[in-house]
Amino acid sequence: MNDRIAALDAEVERRFGRFIRESVNPGAEDRDFACEPLPRELLSEAGRLGLLGFPLPRDIGGEGRERFEWGIVVEEVARRSRDTALASVIDLNAGVAELFFTLGRADLARQMAAGRLVCPPAAFESRDPFDYVTIASQAGDGWRLDGCKPFVGGAVYAEAFLVYAKENESGDIVALLVERRDAGVAVEPLPTMGLRSMGFGSLRLKDVHLSADRLVVAADALSTMNTYLRNRRVMTACAVVGHMRALFDTCVRSLNGRQRGGRSVLEHPNVQRTVGEMLTAVEASRAMVHHALTGIDGTRDRFFDPVATAAKEFVAEQAIKVGLAAMQMHGGEGYMSRYPWERFVRDALGLVGGQGAQEMLLIQLGQHAALGMEASTMPPWASRVPISSP
Repeated sequence: MNDRIAALDAEVERRFGRFIRESVNPGAEDRDFACEPLPRELLSEAGRLGLLGFPLPRDIGGEGRERFEWGIVVEEVARRSRDTALASVIDLNAGVAELFFTLGRADLARQMAAGRLVCPPAAFESRDPFDYVTIASQAGDGWRLDGCKPFVGGAVYAEAFLVYAKENESGDIVALLVERRDAGVAVEPLPTMGLRSMGFGSLRLKDVHLSADRLVVAADALSTMNTYLRNRRVMTACAVVGHMRALFDTCVRSLNGRQRGGRSVLEHPNVQRTVGEMLTAVEASRAMVHHALTGIDGTRDRFFDPVATAAKEFVAEQAIKVGLAAMQMHGGEGYMSRYPWERFVRDALGLVGGQGAQEMLLIQLGQHAALGMEASTMPPWASRVPISSP
């Protein structure tokens, strides 16, 4: 396993390292400060280099690599990139492209693999799906859409959107392809605390008329959404682990040149203890994510993966812990925008909400465990366990 990961690390450096250092990293801090999105041309270049198509089928111009390998690539890209959004954007693109391919829309998937199309999912409305205010109504031979998606990642530079809506007559959830240039479509940039280059925006749909071929999922689109989320949770965790590793290395190098009381800061036992806690958090997170990746192509439930869900929840908590520790050890500098510490915490908080907030993930894991307990046979020793202490 270690040899395989090392080989993938070397491949990322050989194929994409120069692109990240020379094209992505310059200006990353300025983009964050100015709340500017990742330049669209960088995604086109990522497509040309094969980064966007790395995990996608060969039939659409991809490389057909395993999801385990893609997870390691996402981690290593995140570790090298000073633009926190890059790893998240390339994985979002790969996830939707894979979904299009499985739904028989190879034409769209091929464009996404080449970097010619950015098409994020537009599902979130801060309400249950069957209570969506975005309504799809049949209109002649096509469809009419009305509603709003208040929080869409990549909306600012997207050419199209995979919009989830409630079908007016049946009440079922459908998914339709909406192009940015369609009449009645409006995108408004959405300022956020972190992940500012992710290009978050609100998507407004008013009397948008679409042809029949824009219908991507005719019924039970929630299942396709859950299939998408299943893998995105562990991939999000991969990106966070990469950022954590980079922050830890930068933090230790920064402390190495500091002195307090005539000694190097790193010689103080309290600092050493904190650094040890940070390293434990990083390595435990990395081990958990790699464990989740080993079974991502296996026989787990395609709608809900408890291992990936647990990994995402755990890694998000550790990322916040590591970021706060780095801020505290740098004193006043930890709160200054010119240094990376406060930015990491802002971005980590943004990554927490992706693919499910922490509390929701824990509830889902608890429900899954309870259902598994009900379905299993009680072991013989269980009847001997006291319910309460005397």
